[in-house]
Amino acid sequence: MASVQVTPELEAYVESLLPGRDAVLRRLEEEIETTRVPGIGPAVGQLVYLLLRTAGCRDAIELGCAVGYSAIWLGRGCTGQVATTELDPERAAQARLNLDEAGLGDRVRVVEEDGVAYLERESRQVDCIFNDLLNSFPDETTVERCFAASLRRLRPGGLLLADNALRRGEVLRPRAAGARNVARWNALVAEEPRLESVVVPLRDGVSIARLR
Repeated sequence: MASVQVTPELEAYVESLLPGRDAVLRRLEEEIETTRVPGIGPAVGQLVYLLLRTAGCRDAIELGCAVGYSAIWLGRGCTGQVATTELDPERAAQARLNLDEAGLGDRVRVVEEDGVAYLERESRQVDCIFNDLLNSFPDETTVERCFAASLRRLRPGGLLLADNALRRGEVLRPRAAGARNVARWNALVAEEPRLESVVVPLRDGVSIARLR
């Protein structure tokens, strides 16, 4: 069966079918579009939200908060606490303000720390880990560290999600270091026998995996 090429017009059509979003999300979407701050977009946000709700996730860890757009979707999808990491102090401060405005300041905690280091030192297990750092890893060794720490932090039945799993198609011929890092993550997920997984070609690709 032939696949459909996802054009900007088709993306706009998909977004037009989404449930209405509140003023906080709408404002952040406009700001992200204007400032080019990284953001998952409303379609991926809705997908993540639905996955969390369907799986009954209580808590989550997010790697890569930026200004808190994806953290809002995570906070609303989980019934309990969410920790999200951000190294940039200005973005972390803005994320806290946005989370407060969304009514999630008491349940979503912004941690100013490297995401991989946080995962490695954190001892508790959670129902979901959302990796929004695929485009930011410095090398494949860091990718492997993050993957190993993610598996340790997930409860059985937990979700391991990652955005930018297709990296604008560069994973087909991953010549640049960034593309090789993303391809390495995808290979680790696909080859791990404890995971059931799929990559959904929504926007820049979403990797979805469940720990058996």
